Amino acid sequence: MNEEILKPYIRAVDPEKDKDLPIYSHSKLEQFTVCPYAYNLKYNEDKRSEDTTLALELGSLLHKILELKGNWVYKGLDIDFDKLYNIIENGYEEQDEKTSEKLRGIQALKRSYFDDWYTPDNASGMTYEDKIKLFKMIVLQNEMLNTKWKPVYFELPFEFVWNNRCIIHGFIDRVDIKDGQFRVVDYKTSKKLFDEAKVKTSQQFGIYACAILNMFNVLPVEYEYDFILLNQKQQAMSTGWEKRFIKKIEKILDAIDKADETKAFYPKPCPLCYYCNYCVNNPNAKEYQDECVYYSLWTPTNKSFGVNKEFNILDFRKDKDKLKTEKRKLIF
Repeated sequence: MNEEILKPYIRAVDPEKDKDLPIYSHSKLEQFTVCPYAYNLKYNEDKRSEDTTLALELGSLLHKILELKGNWVYKGLDIDFDKLYNIIENGYEEQDEKTSEKLRGIQALKRSYFDDWYTPDNASGMTYEDKIKLFKMIVLQNEMLNTKWKPVYFELPFEFVWNNRCIIHGFIDRVDIKDGQFRVVDYKTSKKLFDEAKVKTSQQFGIYACAILNMFNVLPVEYEYDFILLNQKQQAMSTGWEKRFIKKIEKILDAIDKADETKAFYPKPCPLCYYCNYCVNNPNAKEYQDECVYYSLWTPTNKSFGVNKEFNILDFRKDKDKLKTEKRKLIF
């Protein structure tokens, strides 16, 4: 059974025994993979930006909408679409348990991100105005209905110990059950589907699968990305993903351990720098936009392969030592 491949690597968290283990989430591990330099700024130097984006705010709002609808479907209640439409327009006034924030509706988001709202993206060719209409007219109407799968858990919290070396925790958007089998669903507000190479061994779904195995002693049989602004779904996890996932997670954890030991968190400049909160090119970055000088020069209007500054570990360490010396002088 495939469960037997993963069982030796996961177990429940013992609050006393495991109190000193490092704690990771999928997003934290993903951040290291994308850019160790940004990972270090955020998680080691604790430079956690309050800056946000239209995609993040809208994503949180629509996740809440589907969570509310899902709970009504699960309980067999009538779906109050008028209430859901009102939340979409005007926001969710109660404090969201996951984000600990109130969620703004699209009327406020349009005012804050006017240009972003009405600019078609380069993948789907749709604006956010188009996408919201699609979501309200089709996705919201049909989601979780007319299917043998029954939605049971929403924003399901989890934690488990991986290979006795760390705790992995997080939330699963939705878990469905059919005839005693499990399906995990993750909502995406991306502008296009993922490359097939990424979904064959999805790190995110691998973590969710381990969480389900830890809680219910069985692996899910389906893994589905639900692109709710495109009205498209994408299946993930091809045959043999379990062994590939183990190698993938162990490789990331080994790399993090090495970076922690050597204090060498190398930047990985790429087009994603434009959306990074530590990059001056990001129009939404404010608080820490000058923290990284090694960013890619790529922008949506200038698809450059150049970088602002080449990274040199010796120069980087000299700069860090100089900064520490200056801080000591200010203290004394």
